[in-house]
Amino acid sequence: MRLPTARAYETGELVVINAAELRTLTRQIPKYFLHNPFPMAVASAPLVAGGRILGCLSVRWSRTQAPDRPVAPGDLRHVRRVAQNLADRLLPLAEAGMSMEAPSIPTFIRPAPVEGPEPGSIPASNRLPGGVSSTTFLYQLGRLSTELAAAVQVRDVLTAAQSHVMAPFGATALMLCRVQEDRLRVVGSSGFSRDEVGRVEGTPLSRSTPATDAVNRVEARLYNPDDASSRGAPRAAADPDDQPRACMPLIANGRSIGCCIMEFPAPWRRFPEDEEIALAVLMLGQIGQALDRIYAHEVEHAFARTMQQSLLPPTLPHRPETVVTSRYLPATEGAAVGGDWYDVIPLPDGGIGLAIGDVEGHSVQAASLMGHLRSAVLAYATEGHEPNTILERMDGLLRALGASRYATCCCLWLQPATGVAKIATAGHPLPLISPAPGKLMTLNVPIGLPLGLGDGHHYEQREVTLPPGSVTALFTDGLLDTRALGPDAALTQLTAALTDSGRENMDPLADHLISERQSRKTLDDDLALLLMRYDGIRPGERRDVARFAVQRYNLQAVSSVRHYLKDLFRRWGTEPLLDDMQLALCEVVTNALIHAQSDVDIRLRRQADGVRVEVQDRSPQPPIPTVIVTEEAMNAEAESGRGLLIVDALATAWGSSPAGWGKTTWIEMTLPQQSSSAA
Repeated sequence: MRLPTARAYETGELVVINAAELRTLTRQIPKYFLHNPFPMAVASAPLVAGGRILGCLSVRWSRTQAPDRPVAPGDLRHVRRVAQNLADRLLPLAEAGMSMEAPSIPTFIRPAPVEGPEPGSIPASNRLPGGVSSTTFLYQLGRLSTELAAAVQVRDVLTAAQSHVMAPFGATALMLCRVQEDRLRVVGSSGFSRDEVGRVEGTPLSRSTPATDAVNRVEARLYNPDDASSRGAPRAAADPDDQPRACMPLIANGRSIGCCIMEFPAPWRRFPEDEEIALAVLMLGQIGQALDRIYAHEVEHAFARTMQQSLLPPTLPHRPETVVTSRYLPATEGAAVGGDWYDVIPLPDGGIGLAIGDVEGHSVQAASLMGHLRSAVLAYATEGHEPNTILERMDGLLRALGASRYATCCCLWLQPATGVAKIATAGHPLPLISPAPGKLMTLNVPIGLPLGLGDGHHYEQREVTLPPGSVTALFTDGLLDTRALGPDAALTQLTAALTDSGRENMDPLADHLISERQSRKTLDDDLALLLMRYDGIRPGERRDVARFAVQRYNLQAVSSVRHYLKDLFRRWGTEPLLDDMQLALCEVVTNALIHAQSDVDIRLRRQADGVRVEVQDRSPQPPIPTVIVTEEAMNAEAESGRGLLIVDALATAWGSSPAGWGKTTWIEMTLPQQSSSAA
């Protein structure tokens, strides 16, 4: 027990702590800053009567102007007399059976009135006599608590701080900073210029500034350029604007996690009183807790997203006979990671295998089991097993693992040379195959038991022949809106969307199929979609594909992309598109290298009327063209987004398609009519 009140109660003696000792104690235990926001001395006297300690009387003296001045002996004698008087009055009440337990809500006594407000201070209507906040501040505190409880993003916290901290205290600007990797990171600001934010962003904690001192020393650092006796950093350590500022630590879970910087109008004739600082600290304590909670949620979400990405295939095969794309959306209710998965597997006989599955539930355990199943399918397929044999082996694997969850799975093995596909499914929805626009192929494939429920169950498979131009969709039941429509109507809706849509480009089609589910704020189930167009190769027909990879951070390799395109387009006979494609592709690749921080996979396909290029990276964030960059919104992402306007101007069509492992940014350019005919 280190607080003076606790020590006085424990020892039965008067305990005095000067301002320096209290600041040292606060640095050791940062949560004490919420109770000691400015330099003060404390004396705690036990209430002793009848051989009992009935409580304690604690008195605080502000030491903002003279931190080293000790408490006068006369003041300590007065504290002892008052404590003894209180104890003598409490003893009869205690002997009469009245409880001496402290109330859950303390009682506040207003101090004596003070005449007249000072210029530049908080309006009198907002203050109680003596500087203590009035009901206006209590209202702001209540509103702040309500809004922070509902905050899910940093901008929500900043908005609440603007309305309920900046405005009541008369501040003109506010900046919220969080400590990350021993540096201050600005997570939100209002009223500060970009240059002012830049001066604080990235400041190492080892450097002494008003902001870092607030964090390291766990104390309010106040600076008033018009007051030589103002507390905090000297004039030379302040920003060149010489505006009055307050830097106060943000406390969360007993730690100093960052600071809040508030700027006041100049000239500021009266700096905030200690009572106002205490109120501000009380409000900032809630802001610190909200920021820490949001940061913890972001870390948890990032972990779940990274885990999900690592369990899904990082890339899909690139072949001239097929065009394959995928989509994945995690459930937003409950855990942000689930058991839906898919894979596209090169088969040892030259075929291509499509597999999709769903593990019961949404949890880390479901995702872990999903990883086992995907690895098992990959291993069994590489050995050359048929779809039904793979399902039987996976069923036995689940029972051998002692898994308490069941799973579903569907496998489709395709021979590109002939279009023959073998299909088997274990409790999973059958694929939807559209051989031509407006048509759906009927599949006579038995649906076996889900994996993990059978005991040596035999799964059957059937063969179908896919005509060139057919589109196949493998999906999990999260794609079906069964809650609102029911299973049959939901499947009918998906079938109509698949058969009635264009099939020239698989990415817009995939986006269209998931658009209704993606537009919802909450998803009750994971969603996985695997979409394939089978083009085949007719006799005498030529269809070319190519591939080029760029390692992460290797910006110099962008020039290699230009040379590669030059040689490739000469072989393909698509030189009229070379200059535009070089400019557009290099812009997309550079954007991916800078922001995705991953390897970049470039895939090219010569089409009948032009060229299609796909750039794959591991970042799920889509590239967004930025036309107007305001002072408030200017940042690195926005500046790079302006380069995408070049892509938008040059490409016949382009877009970005997110998947579970990252995204694909695609560009299509069409040859001029005369060049297309010559080619």
